[in-house]
Amino acid sequence: MRIRLNLECPRCGGSLFLEEDEEKVSVFCNRCGLRVSWRLRDAARRALKNIDGLLIFDWNSVIDELYLELAISS
Repeated sequence: MRIRLNLECPRCGGSLFLEEDEEKVSVFCNRCGLRVSWRLRDAARRALKNIDGLLIFDWNSVIDELYLELAISS
């Protein structure tokens, strides 16, 4: 699965994409090739939040963390 994100590459300003397969989740730029990936299991673990005793799956927080890692590595 590949989804275009509403984020720009911190290196070149190109469009960023979220890609997920059976093993990993990645945020990457098609233009310059900048990429950061996590194992899917680690990403899913970070997405689970306990809010008032309810488990919430917050995929946005994973995208934010991946983007931060991407920006630091650029």
